[in-house]
Amino acid sequence: MPSLFPKPEERSLTMTQDLQFRAGCVGLFGQTNVGKSTLLNALLGKKLVITSAKPQTTRCSIRCILTTAEAQVVFVDTPGLHEARTTLGRQLLRESRRSLRGLDVVVYVVEPWGGVREQDRRPVDRLAGEGIPLLLLVNKTDAAKRNDLEETLLAYAALGVFSELIPVSARTGAGLDDALRTLIRYLPTSPPLFPPDTSCDRGEAFLVEERIREKVTDLTYAELPHSVAVRVKWLRERDDGLVEIKAEIVVDRESQKGIVIGKGGRLIKRIGTLARADIEALLGRKVFLELIVSVLPGWTKDEGEVRQLTGAS
Repeated sequence: MPSLFPKPEERSLTMTQDLQFRAGCVGLFGQTNVGKSTLLNALLGKKLVITSAKPQTTRCSIRCILTTAEAQVVFVDTPGLHEARTTLGRQLLRESRRSLRGLDVVVYVVEPWGGVREQDRRPVDRLAGEGIPLLLLVNKTDAAKRNDLEETLLAYAALGVFSELIPVSARTGAGLDDALRTLIRYLPTSPPLFPPDTSCDRGEAFLVEERIREKVTDLTYAELPHSVAVRVKWLRERDDGLVEIKAEIVVDRESQKGIVIGKGGRLIKRIGTLARADIEALLGRKVFLELIVSVLPGWTKDEGEVRQLTGAS
């Protein structure tokens, strides 16, 4: 079965030979759960950012770099737009808006809902006023019903603010090559912004923290995922090549600690097993992972703690 995430070098990016190298930053915006992170992983050809069916999984802007023979695309994955009701929620919105700085292209991601949703109108208007090329990606085309895709494209085209409207499916890979070719056309002529072998602007510890948080998010329920943060206490490689990691799962209330640990420690063990497999794939080395759970009362309501524990700038 073909991989859902084909390697970028395997894609056919047919560009004319006389084009100069292009490089620039592309920001991904959209409501929560439209599949921005899944789409980004699919474009990169590997998993760098975590994904979840739970809303507001992305908490801070992450720059992921795709370098081809013709261009370097620096994707900026941002927290999903939503109505902020908490200190953490407000921080996520600030992070999303801050991500506009230094962008060369803005991509707004929607689903084929059959029209323009009311909650998309204000952010689209704001993004259109930034003076940056604004492109629309309609994701999840494989799940579109009847004429929903066509009606969605027509409705967004009628707004008159998008330079391109591109249907794609991150799950199947449909339209991703066309999307990438189109994005590259809007980038400025420039030397690479990062060394060619760089894939992310975040260090290994941050990526490890995100893998662990993804598993906690997937295996818990209600509001608990939004009250969880992860921080690596240490990450070190032994002489025999084994990587030792100790990470702390931070929760907001004492009652949440018991939920994360689970009856007889079963849930924390499952979190560790799944996270270790992902971390080993990320690092390409065997990992010994130790997880502890601690309580930091009210951290989601403290702006300083929110900034520190979410890795926000």
